[in-house]
Amino acid sequence: MESIIKAKDVIRNADAVLIGASNGLSISEGYNIFADNEMFRKQFGDFRHKYRLRNVLDGLLSQNMTPEDRQTFLDRLVELWTDKYEVTQVMKNLRSLIGDKPYFILTTNGDQHLEAVGFAAERIWEIEGTFQLARDGKHPINRQENLNRFLQEYGDKRLVVLELGIGSINRIIKLPLMRLVHQLPDATYITLNLPHEIYVPQEIEAKSIPLQGDILMTLDKLVRP
Repeated sequence: MESIIKAKDVIRNADAVLIGASNGLSISEGYNIFADNEMFRKQFGDFRHKYRLRNVLDGLLSQNMTPEDRQTFLDRLVELWTDKYEVTQVMKNLRSLIGDKPYFILTTNGDQHLEAVGFAAERIWEIEGTFQLARDGKHPINRQENLNRFLQEYGDKRLVVLELGIGSINRIIKLPLMRLVHQLPDATYITLNLPHEIYVPQEIEAKSIPLQGDILMTLDKLVRP
């Protein structure tokens, strides 16, 4: 509870928030690209049987599908995971936590749930693209300039780096964010994840607040008055 109180205070007094989000955030909503679970079998059971897919990620990376089947797979994924997505409490809590503070988001998630809850597309860099872009055969949108402008404006202020569901060995987003916290004098690193996925290097330990547990429950505690 002490860490939650400290994190709430830091976020409340922050000038801006830089969010890093990966699969753990989507998993906390019930969308797991790695799982051979009931949702996957219900939504993609035909592909699971025909191509021996174990999960959505297998489908995204498969080199064995016919062009027609690949298009069908991607159309269905966009329909079920993006177009028909209903905003979850996880996303509502996250949006409430950020409020009207300036923000920028780095994510490897392709489901566009962040846009659905009201985060502005131009402030989100989906580094690996989205399911929709993959379906339409388009490349990821590079928002490096937007990120640079954000850091130029808030890098020397009270910046919170809020990490959501990024695995301990992930280096695509996690490593750059940790380096950034190390470099910026007034940055604070707040990481939400399951206990075995929490990782804070010694170099930024004094500037970090690790919050272990289910992301839904942790965000709920952070937004409570």
